[in-house]
Amino acid sequence: MNEIDISDKVKRVIKFGLPALLIMSVVVASVVWYIMYGTGDLVVRDARVSSSMVGARVRVSGTVSEVLVKDGDAVKAGDVIARIKVNVTEEQLKQLQQTVELSQRNLDQIKQGVTVRTPRVVSSPASAGASAGEVERSRSRMERMNQLYEMGAISAVKRDEAVAEYQAAAAAGSVAASSGSNVVYDTTVQPASPEVIKRAELQLRQAQAALETARGNAAATEITAPVDGTVYVGELAEGMEVQAGQVIASVGNSDSMWIEAYLEPGQQDSVRLGQVADYYVNRQKYEGLVMEINSPAQEASLEPAENTEGGYAEGAGASGKLVVRISISPEDVAAMKIGENAEVRFLKKG
Repeated sequence: MNEIDISDKVKRVIKFGLPALLIMSVVVASVVWYIMYGTGDLVVRDARVSSSMVGARVRVSGTVSEVLVKDGDAVKAGDVIARIKVNVTEEQLKQLQQTVELSQRNLDQIKQGVTVRTPRVVSSPASAGASAGEVERSRSRMERMNQLYEMGAISAVKRDEAVAEYQAAAAAGSVAASSGSNVVYDTTVQPASPEVIKRAELQLRQAQAALETARGNAAATEITAPVDGTVYVGELAEGMEVQAGQVIASVGNSDSMWIEAYLEPGQQDSVRLGQVADYYVNRQKYEGLVMEINSPAQEASLEPAENTEGGYAEGAGASGKLVVRISISPEDVAAMKIGENAEVRFLKKG
């Protein structure tokens, strides 16, 4: 069997085929470039997936004991982002509970009124020395009740009763000493004034509110995501001290996403509201409409208030570039991640 020499054919393929292949590649690349860039369309590579940011706030002061997510994680509303160790002890709760109980007893006693003993002189002889001793005992009791009231150990009602008792005894002693008559006491209950009752009710409400706040703080140990989206925790770390109301993380709201492209000011004439734009994320092509065009001055002036919603990319306007927002179709949201880079082509016709 005769052997076939193919070396000449291989040489011809190498000599003529490879250059032809290279030429064809150049032609194809040129056609692609012309279609994408040579049609008058504006191509912008400085773009990304953006979203409104919603802050996750701490409800109570304390120390971060655990961080359960990292930057870029996808979360659902209600997912736990971090846990807080609060600064409320069982002893503090017990003291607040005792304050509530004391305030309640004080209010109940005030509503019952103040018992007053009124001296009444009778004709039978009596010893002035006995009245003097009773006056002294009443005075000592009144002073003791004043001390206890100042310490917060008794209510105002008890203090007032001791004062009334001393005043009655002093009056009776004076009458007995001058007339030599015997003194008896009539006991009556005087209702408390509305102002005194209101003050006592206010003290009780304040004590109850303090207790409920402390109990709520003890239970508020979890910080959760406020919306579905992508979480950014920044410098949040275990052991960090945080204050009630502080925003410790931000979540890019997946229900409010767009493409944000940054153009040079000279490119503004190539973009208009409602214009069709193609954009590429993870090499996938999508289509949207231009929703907003903010000039550098406008964007720089749109400083979001603290802990309110704002775009993912911060400081773009201050860099002197136009900020153009392009819509994302709801069915395409799931395929994208907030913060991902994008490439946008603003179509000349559309």
